[in-house]
Amino acid sequence: MSVREKSPPPGASAPTATMAHGGRLLQYTRLAVICLTQFVDIASLGMATIALPTIKDELGFDEGSLQWVLTAYSLTYGGLLMVGGRLGDIFGQELMLKISMFAFNVFTLICALVPNSIGFLVARALQGPVPRSSYLESKTFVAGLAAAFTIPSAQAMTKHLFPNPDEHALALAWWGATGAVGFVVGPIIGGLFTSLVSWRWIFWFPLIVEGILNVLALFLFRKQSPGSAGSLSLIEILERVDPIGTTLSIPGLILLIYSLTTGNIVGWSNGGVIGTLVVAVVLLAAFVFVEAKVARYPFVPRHLWKATDLPSACALAAITYAVWQGANYFLALQLQDLGFTALETSIHFIPLGVTAFLTNMILPRLMSPKGPRIVLLVSWLFAIAGVTLFTFVHSTNDYWRLCFPGMILYIIGLASGYYVSLVKVVISASAEDQGSVAGVFNMALNVGGAVLGVAVLTVISNSVADQHGGSLLVEARLRGYQAAYYGAVAWAALGTLVSIYSVVSHYRSDRGNISSAASTASSIDREEKGNGMSAHEKDVDSSGNTS
Repeated sequence: MSVREKSPPPGASAPTATMAHGGRLLQYTRLAVICLTQFVDIASLGMATIALPTIKDELGFDEGSLQWVLTAYSLTYGGLLMVGGRLGDIFGQELMLKISMFAFNVFTLICALVPNSIGFLVARALQGPVPRSSYLESKTFVAGLAAAFTIPSAQAMTKHLFPNPDEHALALAWWGATGAVGFVVGPIIGGLFTSLVSWRWIFWFPLIVEGILNVLALFLFRKQSPGSAGSLSLIEILERVDPIGTTLSIPGLILLIYSLTTGNIVGWSNGGVIGTLVVAVVLLAAFVFVEAKVARYPFVPRHLWKATDLPSACALAAITYAVWQGANYFLALQLQDLGFTALETSIHFIPLGVTAFLTNMILPRLMSPKGPRIVLLVSWLFAIAGVTLFTFVHSTNDYWRLCFPGMILYIIGLASGYYVSLVKVVISASAEDQGSVAGVFNMALNVGGAVLGVAVLTVISNSVADQHGGSLLVEARLRGYQAAYYGAVAWAALGTLVSIYSVVSHYRSDRGNISSAASTASSIDREEKGNGMSAHEKDVDSSGNTS
């Protein structure tokens, strides 16, 4: 696939060609703003993560509150993504993007200025959710608005900007590439600011960049995409936001991550942990039932789950981020336990960002029409091989021999799988449903990374570390990390099975369509012969040449 400039039609004047070129330049400038917005959002999370120890000492956090800065963000954010995506479809993606960017700027500014931990947590909750107390937990719906409305609206806008399939494939490649680079570059920027200037610059920097992007968005996105709000009453708008599904999904996701996180700290026999986990499962089961049977306007129209690649794409997205975030999390801990500083560890992660960027840029140009099916299968083999190499890393001397090639292999696999899943999701829905589909897809990514990746693999790691003397011993922790990598390999193996199922389903569907077409043609031919006239004779007769 490639982007090709079209020559002006014969007889077109020079000004017409110039205007066409100017329109294309404006189109790609808008794409750059969209992609950089995602870059800032993702990089900001990495910048804050690496600065946590310094923030803890200066603002007086306790260990429990500090942990929630890491664990609650992804789940609350993931739950609110579906609401953000739906509101984008209702009110227009451009409007929701500009509002969310402005809100992000406001609360990032507050984060940079607050003098104490309470104010910081409230601002972070509004920028991107971090519950600390019962008061903050009651604010979780409002907390995710700034972060969760940006990504689905921006992703959906790529479809409106590039309706041509080839150009849209390249736009999605840039979208995936900038996100991957932000994931890796964020901790490096955060480490530099924290070490050389002040941790507060991890908020000043994204504030400046996002502020510039916000101003550009005001001028570049004046024409709104068609939302449905103009023809709806307030009651109908509320119905389309799916209030019952929202009420069930958000607390269900928050309680799920709370129980998994707390269980790793106080033990799994704790009654509060067990009770919270049961409530979370009940709420999420009720959410699935409501979406499947009850909701008049579910987050994703029901026919998309039955007739498209959306279910398998979301499952693959969740598994991809489970392996990606899980392996990255434990690799960062392992490298620091082996002797690297936090900043050195971030720098040694640069190959991940470079490789992910190049993979996203090259892949759409190489894939044939049947390419995605082959890429899905091969990508998981790369990921399994790469993560397996991490299990043999025992010192900093193993970085170039084992860790570096492992990074290259596993990120090629996961970046390829992510891109294919993203394309499958986008083509599954019409332009009117892009926001809702983007919200569900990104929710699957975040839930997969936070629950299947970090939380579940942490349970495995801690259990193995306890069997070898406890997490206070470096050797025990290294054994735990090794077990977590094997868990990530197991997730990748499950991804392989889901991919095989998807490919086989496609193959059967294609054969069924061919058989159906052949059967229809045969029936028509028999009917025409029964009328005493061949298909050729009927064509001739209908043309009026002979009888």
